Amino acid sequence: MKTTETFIAGLKNIFAHKLRSFLTLAGIVIGVAAVTTMFSSVSAMKKLIEDVITSLGYDNVIVLYSSFPKDENNKLKKYYQSVRFKNLIYKDYEVLQKKLNNVEFIYASIEEQKNCVINKKKSKIRLKGISNFFFNNKHYLIGKGKLFSIIQEENGDNVCIIGASLDKKYFPKSNAIGKYISFDNIRLKIIGVLKEEDFEKGIAKANPWERKRDHETCFITSKFAAKYFRPNMQVDNIWIKVTNADKVGTVYNQARQLILAHHNMADDIEIMNISERMLEIREQINTQLKNWNIILLCISGISLFTGGIGLFSILLISIRERMKEIGVRKSIGAKNRDIFAHFLFESVILAMIGGMLGAGLSLLLTKFVTSKIGIEIAFPLLGIIVGLIFAIFVGFVSGFYPAYKASKINPVKAIFYVE
Repeated sequence: MKTTETFIAGLKNIFAHKLRSFLTLAGIVIGVAAVTTMFSSVSAMKKLIEDVITSLGYDNVIVLYSSFPKDENNKLKKYYQSVRFKNLIYKDYEVLQKKLNNVEFIYASIEEQKNCVINKKKSKIRLKGISNFFFNNKHYLIGKGKLFSIIQEENGDNVCIIGASLDKKYFPKSNAIGKYISFDNIRLKIIGVLKEEDFEKGIAKANPWERKRDHETCFITSKFAAKYFRPNMQVDNIWIKVTNADKVGTVYNQARQLILAHHNMADDIEIMNISERMLEIREQINTQLKNWNIILLCISGISLFTGGIGLFSILLISIRERMKEIGVRKSIGAKNRDIFAHFLFESVILAMIGGMLGAGLSLLLTKFVTSKIGIEIAFPLLGIIVGLIFAIFVGFVSGFYPAYKASKINPVKAIFYVE
């Protein structure tokens, strides 16, 4: 018999015994659905964690901040003159901005709480000095107005951008653009309002606590904050985002050398490589998820194993039912290998059909779960491939012995077989 004829004959026999085929497939369908769903779940978990990490804006980021010995003896031992000791200042930021290479963005950060008057109401508001890069890095959009202009950032003008929560609280029925926020005899003109976010969806859901806080903040330019909030134009931090992970080490060393030169070689600035910590966290998470994949795959494999036993049993039973068929086939020229191939093909085809039905069932389950929990669960191609490979393997192993047994049956005994 030709391979095509064997394949077609196997299909005809499967559809000729629909109920038996369906019951045989049930275990394989459930097993493949379990395997594919497990892969989808782990993939969704990985994506959710990745969204959380990305929304923090710490990828390929290093942060500079002032740090020096607290103990007086250690300080004198480390520095010959205490006057060498300097805080991080806005000038340091300007030096780094001009001379650093392979940098996607850099900005100075200053944060302060002030008693303000906003729309004739007194309130304590968080003021944060940043640049437009902060909004891009954190994926904040402008709902009304505009971002800081280059001139406003360079001059440190009295302008600000407020969060959506401040706008909603203090300007519920009016437009905040063009209005003022006052503190310490200083007036800030509102030029922009952040776009309101749904903290139950997307990036906001991945990192709601920080984003809620930022929407209650008034953002000003770094230079303005350095001038009015700190002596000698000091800054709290300098944030540097490198173009890619491979360049982080180079930029880290270059920034350190520039700061040491600008501070007369006094080691009074610390540089935190947040990118390295994020990489370590990602590696730990990936390791844990791989372990979970293995565990869940083993658990799902039990279902497939059970389905394989069912398939094995049904094929053995079907040999008795089809004795005359086997005898007739052999009497008209079918060889042992043809009978073996016919039964094995039938087993593998059954398993493949079960695998495809299982993948379809998994897709329906995934969509149902997605609609209920509100988290997008991907349907990975890898999960389908692994499920189908498992199904085919189970079909091959389960059908091998019954096919071998059927191929060895004596044709004369088979023709005259009576149950």
